[in-house]
Amino acid sequence: MYEKDWNKLILKFDDYSFFHTMEWAKVINNSYNYIPKYFLAIDENEVVGIVPLMFIESWLTGKRAVSLPFSDYCGPLFKNDLESSKIFQKIYSVCRNERRKYIEFRSATFKFPKEAQNCGMDYRHLLKLDKRESELLKSLSDNTRRNIKKAVKSNLILRILNDFSGIKLFYEMHCETRKKHGLPPQPFYFFNNIFKVVIEKSMGDILFAEKDGKLISGAIYFKFGNKLLYKFGASYSKYFELRGNNFVMWEAIKKYQAEGFYEFDFGLTELNNEGLRKFKLGWNTEEKFIYTTRYNIFSEKFSPIETMTEGFHTRVFNQTPVFILKIIGSVLYKHIG
Repeated sequence: MYEKDWNKLILKFDDYSFFHTMEWAKVINNSYNYIPKYFLAIDENEVVGIVPLMFIESWLTGKRAVSLPFSDYCGPLFKNDLESSKIFQKIYSVCRNERRKYIEFRSATFKFPKEAQNCGMDYRHLLKLDKRESELLKSLSDNTRRNIKKAVKSNLILRILNDFSGIKLFYEMHCETRKKHGLPPQPFYFFNNIFKVVIEKSMGDILFAEKDGKLISGAIYFKFGNKLLYKFGASYSKYFELRGNNFVMWEAIKKYQAEGFYEFDFGLTELNNEGLRKFKLGWNTEEKFIYTTRYNIFSEKFSPIETMTEGFHTRVFNQTPVFILKIIGSVLYKHIG
C-alpha cells in the first residue's frame, strides 16, 4: 500500500536516513534474502511511526530480527506525540510467535528504555554544509588542511566512475583495505546490488583519487533528501603518503555542498578505532553516538552486545590471500547481518 511512495513517506520524519529508503531495503533483500518486515503506526490514516526490520534465517547464528543489517543505524521513526509502546509490543509478539532469538536495534536518535542504554555504542560524526567553501576549509584541523594541501601538490585528480567498471575497481580496492584491517570483504554481489539499485538510480556516487593514471583511493557516498552519507572508503596503502583519502573527502564535501546537501554524515566509527575517529574529527564534525540494543524475546530482557571486529581472527585474516578472504566473506556475511 505504501511501497510506491515509501521514500516520500519517510522524508516526513526528521530523523530519516538513507538506510530507511526502499533502495537500501532492496539491496539487503536482493543480496541476502532477508525478509523485510516494516511495522507502521497509523493515526487517522496518517503514518506516525515506522520500525524497519529484517528477519534473518540462519542455521549458524539463529533466527533473529535486525533494524537493519549492514546499516550504520536505522532506528525507529516516530512523530513526537506518538506513544511507541504499542508498536513495540506488537513487534515482540510477532517475534515470539516466530521464535526469533532477539531483536537488534541500531539507532542514532531514538531513546530506548533506561535498561537498554549503553548495550553497545559507536561514534557518529556529522558535518553541516552551511558555510562557504573557504569557511569550511578554514574550520578544518591544521593536520587535515595540511593533508589536503599535500594531496593537491601531488597532482591528484578526482574521478567519478558511476558505472559497472567503477564498482568493480572500487571492490578490488575495498578487498585490499579489508585485508589490511584483518577482515573479509562483503561478497561482490552485495556491491553489484548497490550499483544496480543505488548508483544507477543517481542515489549514490563512486569517487576516486587518481595519480598518474592509477586509482589510489576511493569512496562510495549515498544521497537522500538533503542528507549525504559516506558509507565505504578504500585505498591502496602503498600510496598513503599522497593523502588520497583526504583528497577524495574534501572533493566530496565541495561537490555535495554545491549540489545543495545540508548534512554530511561520516557514518559509524567503532569506539576502539581511534585513528578513524581522529580522521573524522579533523573535518570539524560534531561527534554523536549510535546505540545498539538487543532485546531477548524469551527472557524479555536487554542483553549485552559483543563485537567481533578485533581479535585473533583479524591477525589471521591479515595474512590471508585476498581470493580466500572473498570466499570467506561470501559464506559468512549472510549469517552475521
